[in-house]
Amino acid sequence: MKPADCLEGKVAIVTGAAQGLGFAFARALAGAGARTALVDVRESVADAASSIASGGAETRAFVADVSRASDVRRVADAVHAELGPCYVLVNNAGRFAATLPGDAWEKAVADFDSIAGVNLRGSFLFGRAVIPAMLAQREGQIVNISTDHVLPPPGRETGGGSAMDVYDASKWALNGLTQAWARALAKKGVRVNALCMGATDTEMLRGFYGGSPPPQELATWLQPALVAQVLLDLLREGPGGRTGQNIGLWVGHPLELPKWRS
Repeated sequence: MKPADCLEGKVAIVTGAAQGLGFAFARALAGAGARTALVDVRESVADAASSIASGGAETRAFVADVSRASDVRRVADAVHAELGPCYVLVNNAGRFAATLPGDAWEKAVADFDSIAGVNLRGSFLFGRAVIPAMLAQREGQIVNISTDHVLPPPGRETGGGSAMDVYDASKWALNGLTQAWARALAKKGVRVNALCMGATDTEMLRGFYGGSPPPQELATWLQPALVAQVLLDLLREGPGGRTGQNIGLWVGHPLELPKWRS
């Protein structure tokens, strides 16, 4: 008989799960036996959840804007009521737009509200919404999806290009949440880490290239299904695993969870 996965029966929430990397995370968690809630602003999240559920997994779909406190509270409460207390939160929902320090005022304000609202505020809200349940059960794991702009591969400087100040600021601030939460929760059974990824084949990144990235560049991008396996490896470390770590997943490097000593 196959031994039960340590994620079997656990409740997982994945934001930005209607497509791309979030869908890959949700599918991998469901495949490991987790009871998985998929959250996205797109109504197509219901189709994503149904496709995963067709394999026998227990899933729920929630249409919600992660930047809105009322939406986050509604989803967190519904997940707790329908599936149980959250054990895994994957803060994957993300937004990107080209921004320059000299942009028009109206554009600059709108871009900040949009990008930071999802990348930072959304992660903050969902974390704060589920952490009390994690503390009550004295176990839980939060994984924030960051970027190699925060943790670059060897030989490259931090930061992205010259046209992404708001995106980079949101991810650096997310790093602050990762570190502060990890320290505050380390002795209470809750682990908090971040995956700092390079170019990954997602709709968001393809959109940056107008939907048609150069084939030679596309061939180098990380594949969401393989990134999702690294996520599972991280989660399977369990309560005694690493916390407060930025984990680099980089183009041109082995796509695997780095070794770690407690």
